[in-house]
Amino acid sequence: MFEMSQLEEIYGPAAPYSEHKLGERVTYSLGKDIFTGTIAWCTAPQVRKGKQLPTLYIIARDQAENAFPDLVRPGRVIISEREP
Repeated sequence: MFEMSQLEEIYGPAAPYSEHKLGERVTYSLGKDIFTGTIAWCTAPQVRKGKQLPTLYIIARDQAENAFPDLVRPGRVIISEREP
């Protein structure tokens, strides 16, 4: 897995606030598909290549070790597996 400085370099600065936290397991939707994974990073809203990007969760999908992580908008998170 990447170090935090590498994640910031790749995806941009960390969000100062987010509903879900790094390391949290969540279930989320991408299109019509539902996946579960672990939040590896949460980006702050930013402008990249002239395009405004919202807050995004960078999620390592379960059983997809060699795949690129998913970029997920906060509203696509369905279930959180938080500690009680």
